[in-house]
Amino acid sequence: MRILFLSPTLGDAYGQERIVRDTNTLLRADGHQTFFLADHLVGALPPCDASFTLSGLSQINSLSFPWRVFQIKKKLKQILCQINPDVIHLVDQIDARLMRFISRLYPSLLTAHTVAPTCPSSQRFFPLGGGVCQFKSGWGCLKVHQQEGCLGHFKSVFHRAHALFEFHRKKKALKQFPVIGAISPYMERCLKADGYSENQVIPLYNSVLVRKNAVLPLDPAPENLLVVASRLVALKGIGSLLLCLSQIRDLNWTCWIFGDGPQRGELQALTKKLNLTQRVLFKGKSSSLDIQRALLSAKALIQPNRGPEGFGMAVAEASALGVAVLGYDVPALNDLVTTGENGLLVPLHPETGLSEIIKEILEKPELSTQLGSKGPEKMQREFSPAQQIQQTLRAYSKCREDFATLRSKSNRLKNFFQFSFVFTKLLGSNRGRQ
Repeated sequence: MRILFLSPTLGDAYGQERIVRDTNTLLRADGHQTFFLADHLVGALPPCDASFTLSGLSQINSLSFPWRVFQIKKKLKQILCQINPDVIHLVDQIDARLMRFISRLYPSLLTAHTVAPTCPSSQRFFPLGGGVCQFKSGWGCLKVHQQEGCLGHFKSVFHRAHALFEFHRKKKALKQFPVIGAISPYMERCLKADGYSENQVIPLYNSVLVRKNAVLPLDPAPENLLVVASRLVALKGIGSLLLCLSQIRDLNWTCWIFGDGPQRGELQALTKKLNLTQRVLFKGKSSSLDIQRALLSAKALIQPNRGPEGFGMAVAEASALGVAVLGYDVPALNDLVTTGENGLLVPLHPETGLSEIIKEILEKPELSTQLGSKGPEKMQREFSPAQQIQQTLRAYSKCREDFATLRSKSNRLKNFFQFSFVFTKLLGSNRGRQ
């Protein structure tokens, strides 16, 4: 099978790109051909049969000039004709017109790597109080924003209205896709609750490919090391974690925070204010291998999300490496972590509850070992590569079958109208002769 991955960015920048690389590896090992098309690259591409870039692909929206849209469509069609894919696998959403355009040419599906198809702010998170949004998306999101501040990252009312308009256009286009893949049980529930059909939403759960025996721990490593691997944004709750750590400053621990983001300066200032600069170290953006080596030397991975995560690759990889996971009880982290089995989760409110389970892990070394030992088995059982490749190929088959059925119906309808036109013309001609 010839599979084209289409995404705004490709490389190894974020978890989404990592997942695409892993999927690509599994498909190629199964004998399939893979191709990549992106707006731009953010790192080295994985092995593939061919790759293409189309600058401006992800910048098209409802305000774009029609001539610009026409140009992108023309270039896009040329690339697609050159590849002639059996399936186009969208890694993220693009403009509604472009999604409709490609889905009419080739069997197409989207994997929902984030909650973006169900949320105009792409987070389903309440910045003011934390928690998970349970509302169905729509223009009512403007009213919810007044209470929860969930659209606050848009600069004005106009920008919020435009974001909602774009969201509705994309959602309408996506509902014409035969398949929307969900990367976790939470994403599956979320998509269905927001109006996507039961028949359309199917599981495409991420697999966890890391293996403990393939990674060497740090030597030396700090005693009682706690690791965080996260983007530095409000959703990830690093500020809450710093406040919790300040409550257990009398215990012996060191915390390394891997990742970067717009909140870094603010979080470093808070660290200084709490007098934790010698114990909390911001490691910046680091390679997956560096993070995994640190995890193998750690007491626990802490994932203090104050809102939902589409999957939580850092959590899954830590658990696969045999490391206990601590955090708040929010989706999809509670799909990956079962309290008492491979980690400990506490209710989001009060946020300081996180300090209690960190303290418990530090004071009971055997608990950390016990929780960590169950992780690899759980990840292999619920998020194995064998399961992912099976689900992916099933999704591709459904996509192609539905596309063929739709095209067949379209051809029959076209033939009917052609026959009606010819018949009407002949009938009119015969009447003229009479």
